Amino acid sequence: MEKINKIKSIALFLPNLLLIMSCNPKDKFEWNAGISAPIYYGASGPFVEYFYQGKSIAGASAGGIEPGWGLTSGGYTGGDIYKPVPDSISVSWICDADGVQYKVGHKLPREEMLNLFKNKIIDSYGEKLDYGLIVTGFAPGGNVTVWMRGGNSSTEITKFKAKNIGVWKENDTNYKKYVEEHEKLSEGFKIANIFRFFHGIPYSVWEKGDKQHKYDLGFSSEEDYKYSITYYSKDGSVYFLDSTPYFLKWANRFVDYPKNLNSSHQLKLPVQMDLIWHSYDNESRWFEGNVLLPQNLQVTFEKGHYDRMIVTIPKDTGGDFVEGVIYFVNKQKQDQVMRFRLGRFDDKQKKLLSPKYTLPKGFVVPEWEGRIPLQKPTDLEYWQEE
Repeated sequence: MEKINKIKSIALFLPNLLLIMSCNPKDKFEWNAGISAPIYYGASGPFVEYFYQGKSIAGASAGGIEPGWGLTSGGYTGGDIYKPVPDSISVSWICDADGVQYKVGHKLPREEMLNLFKNKIIDSYGEKLDYGLIVTGFAPGGNVTVWMRGGNSSTEITKFKAKNIGVWKENDTNYKKYVEEHEKLSEGFKIANIFRFFHGIPYSVWEKGDKQHKYDLGFSSEEDYKYSITYYSKDGSVYFLDSTPYFLKWANRFVDYPKNLNSSHQLKLPVQMDLIWHSYDNESRWFEGNVLLPQNLQVTFEKGHYDRMIVTIPKDTGGDFVEGVIYFVNKQKQDQVMRFRLGRFDDKQKKLLSPKYTLPKGFVVPEWEGRIPLQKPTDLEYWQEE
């Protein structure tokens, strides 16, 4: 009787074991497809499909995206939960910046990807994470980058060029009229157009990659105000900083190196920071502005061997703006990068009382390299450092 019960138990267990084994067979991993595009240089109709031995195993698509370079955006994704590592890829999209449609198929370094899936990724805090996404980025000029991503960390896999297959609806007058009318009404287009006006369309940075550096970011203000910083790099990557863990006490802002700030972070240098600074109380005083960084920032950073960038704002003196200073810092010195202004937002007038943009000394608007002529902003106000 005991033997019969054992046989029954084994018989009941085997199907479950086989089910478990079939869910996660050898060299198959749990991953999904992600899509990306640089902020303010978006992609319309991006589509990616991954293949293994000629068979489609996963894909993703969306109407239009610009979440930031390397970040993923919402859209349709498909494929089994556990999938083989792909050996090739197919992509297509229409570039928002130049109106060109791009398309290509390309081989992937499968063995390298397989090893990464097996060995996991170590993030900047030393935590070991599973890779869960293969992200494909669509950039101007037909530039494509593929990353494997785990948590908030990613590893670049390959770069390649897609084929220019012509201007999308080049001779469709109704489509052109629709686009022009949409651009006139779209606040998002106005913001993107100003960004492109100030920073150009850096095709080469997507071809070669935006250099990363070992350094960290900090914020310090003399008053206990809340803050947030949105930070953009040259290739359209986006970083978001809030009150923790980047805050440094005012008295120790140049000497305090707390453990929660990590100078071994691999970060790109900013070309622009959008800042908000406001009080906690009910009579909230709100300041904001968009700060363009000096165009020689990388040369300055590398020459000075810095390990931190600190954004500082002293007390609110009750005026129409506050003035702050950005520094590069290491344990031996602190050097001023630039001064900036944030305008106070007036609730009654519903506007900033100082220009929204700050330009550094010697800033030169870059030459526009795009196929479609840039619309020069007509109502742009800025304060420039003297």
